[in-house]
Amino acid sequence: MATRTVYLPQALPHQLPVLLSPARQKLVVCGRRWGKTGTGLMATVMGHGPHRTAMAGAIDGATIWWVAPTFTIASIIWRQLKRATKDAWTEKSETEHRIDLPGGGSIKVCSADNPDSLRGEGLDGLVIDEAAFLDKEAWTASLRPALSDKQGWCMKLTTPNGYNWIKEEFDAAPGRTDWEAWQRPSSDNPLIGAEELREAELDMGPRAFAQEHLAQFCDTANAEFPGEYFRESIWFDEWPPLDSFAFRVMTLDPSKGKTDRSDYSAFILAGVARNGAIFMDADLSRRDVRQIVRDGIELARGFDPHAVGVESNQFQEVLADNFAEAARESGYMLPIHCFDNRLNKVTRIRATLTPFLSRGEIRVRRSRGGRLLVQQLRDFPCGDHDDGPDAAEMAIRLLKQLYIQGGQDPAVEEIGFEPIFSP
Repeated sequence: MATRTVYLPQALPHQLPVLLSPARQKLVVCGRRWGKTGTGLMATVMGHGPHRTAMAGAIDGATIWWVAPTFTIASIIWRQLKRATKDAWTEKSETEHRIDLPGGGSIKVCSADNPDSLRGEGLDGLVIDEAAFLDKEAWTASLRPALSDKQGWCMKLTTPNGYNWIKEEFDAAPGRTDWEAWQRPSSDNPLIGAEELREAELDMGPRAFAQEHLAQFCDTANAEFPGEYFRESIWFDEWPPLDSFAFRVMTLDPSKGKTDRSDYSAFILAGVARNGAIFMDADLSRRDVRQIVRDGIELARGFDPHAVGVESNQFQEVLADNFAEAARESGYMLPIHCFDNRLNKVTRIRATLTPFLSRGEIRVRRSRGGRLLVQQLRDFPCGDHDDGPDAAEMAIRLLKQLYIQGGQDPAVEEIGFEPIFSP
């Protein structure tokens, strides 16, 4: 029988505490070039823990996945895994990015570009590379359930990505059973010299260096809202009954094109509960004017808003004729409220949203659009897009107006639509 050889790196001293820990759930927040890929290779092939087979690897017959946030990163991992196991596999699938090892174990490299593709298979072990750059839903809805029936292990290896869900898991780890977390700088790796790191800090600046090499959780540079505003408590999954809201509104910040470089058109659905909490969902997409109108009518039919807000100039210049035509065709009439947004956008968003965000009174639905909205809020005003924050600001302003006026809204436009509030 031919000898089968696996080519793995030798574990370095800074990797040993992770590899020898008995914890079933391991979170390693580390700097660039710390040695994540080497640690992942050893864990997936040979397993890890205080003794052999404590957390079994593929060489022990275990079914293992190695998940990356993008196809590009997954492809790099796949090439390195193939090199390490080139004389050991019994079967290799380029289509599935899977190798089988003697004894029946396997390692499959997956991309989380499509979280739904990660559902289905029960796993003995899982490595998540750059976990902070995965959508949390890929972990909670797809990957975590795959570990349950076999009580499988998980090792998350990642550089930080602001104050997102990985920061929350890191903070919670000390109080959780069978969990351990580490926060380690790039300088742990003896192959990276001190002079190289000093040059990197000069090139990158202190904030980027702190995140990328010191493994520190950092807010978006110069962002308006601190990361602590966007903890797990901001999310909700399903709308409360619509009749439980005192008022419901829909607002729109339209874009004027449908290209990769154009802004998003942003719809915000918002309801204010009777205790004052504001629930929001978002629909952000690049679409032309006719699609904006079609989507707007469809969203309004389902949400039944008391008022629909849009900036006056944008409405009159871009949307009025199309909405009027759609209203005549569909027989569905929207209560349009036009805003005169003369105040600077950054000033408006800051003044309106800060009190509600700081008090934790805004809840965002954990939908695709809701996640985009929160990301734009986290990056505001430094991000590439602010359509979601702009529409969210109008939604809160409109809710406040309706609340103060008790539902009386004399500013509703009547261009082919029937207002639901009497002036």
